[in-house]
Amino acid sequence: MTTTRGESHSFFDDLDALLAGSLVLPEDPTYDQVRQLWNGRVNTHPAVLVRCADAQDVVHAVSWARTHGFALSVHGGGHDFAGRGLREDGVVIDCSQMRAVTIDPETHTARIQAGATVDDLIGASQQYGLAMTTGIVSSVGMAGLTLGGGYGPLMSKYGLVTDNLLSAQVVTVDGQLVTASATEHADLFWGLRGGGGNFGVMVSLEYRLHPVTMVLAGLLLYPLDQAREVLRFYDQFIKTSPDELTIQAGFLKMPDGMTVLFLHPVYCGPLEEGERVLKQLRTFVTPLVDQIQPVMYYDLVHALDAPMPKGRYYFIQTQSLDGLCAETVEALIECAQQFSSPFSAISLHHFHGAASRVAVSETAFALRQDHLLVEIIAAWEPQSPEEDQRHLQWAQGGSRALAPYALKGGYVNLLDEGEQERVPLAFGPNYERLLKLKRMYDPDDVFHSTIGHVKPTASQE
Repeated sequence: MTTTRGESHSFFDDLDALLAGSLVLPEDPTYDQVRQLWNGRVNTHPAVLVRCADAQDVVHAVSWARTHGFALSVHGGGHDFAGRGLREDGVVIDCSQMRAVTIDPETHTARIQAGATVDDLIGASQQYGLAMTTGIVSSVGMAGLTLGGGYGPLMSKYGLVTDNLLSAQVVTVDGQLVTASATEHADLFWGLRGGGGNFGVMVSLEYRLHPVTMVLAGLLLYPLDQAREVLRFYDQFIKTSPDELTIQAGFLKMPDGMTVLFLHPVYCGPLEEGERVLKQLRTFVTPLVDQIQPVMYYDLVHALDAPMPKGRYYFIQTQSLDGLCAETVEALIECAQQFSSPFSAISLHHFHGAASRVAVSETAFALRQDHLLVEIIAAWEPQSPEEDQRHLQWAQGGSRALAPYALKGGYVNLLDEGEQERVPLAFGPNYERLLKLKRMYDPDDVFHSTIGHVKPTASQE
């Protein structure tokens, strides 16, 4: 359903009257600002954004949109590169103003609202000496991160973000507010942990926290001509890494235009032990730069804020590798040599330890073996459609070069809209169970704002 600009305000009057929050319509002066996501490349025009103030606003918005036949999407932190939080001519349930965080230092738990970001959670928990697995970009929304699984530098010690979810309040397609946990709606709780945004709107989430304040972390930078040697060593070193250590690797461009290989270890155990564990990594060859030092975890999660600003254009491709071989090392180096933009990067996320020891059937997130998630990030300032295409082709080319050596499927939070065929493979043996859950909680496929939607085909219904 669509509405014309002239009739928008009156058409939505009955919805507006129900809300504690507010509506933003195309004719409103804040419309373009409110619909702007992290990825400036997304240029979607919803019919209305419902800026929810609380869970009851979400209930009203879902019920109203269903009654009037509007497509729905859910906007949390707004950091999804594919822009799935917005629907063209649809109703956007915008939870970005719902950012309250409550910490219980006695039980080491946190309860957050749906719009809370990594910064909100870590900012509130650090004063109690607590933290949990998060990504390392502070503006990422916790709800979306959880729904996809949630990689981060503490996952080898404490599991994925989704492994730390204790309960969630969810608004279902029929406008009901239910609690999902290990003891209530346990099937829904299973699906929320890595199954994508397919079953309802999470309006609050409860997490387990851990005693983390300082970590030993920082960049090691190497010239490109040392990349083969360093990556061969890295591949062997991570095979015996303790749970306290994750080592992100990748390539980036320096301000002077030089392309470098980076290693980014994060050690979350005792700092003295971390110094011992990292000694060989820091000395087997001499890096250009060694920035490893004790750092507050709060500061660590702000490390990429400046290099990945809101409003720049982004396009991401991913592949998962069970390790590095000569062919994948060469493919990565060639991709780095052909960077299409000084803002682009390649990142290898190190998955092992506690995250690997969770049984495949325990959560919807299925890739539980040790692996490296390779993230090929095209980032650029827009110039022309032709230039945009060049950056997309660079990322796609890098992904294609790795694909013959990659594990099946993909990380649903970072799949592109053109990669729908990878979704069943990403969920692996959990896919059929997700289809059944979808038919139970959302048979009309109302909630499919992530690429990981599991809409049943005609033969599956």
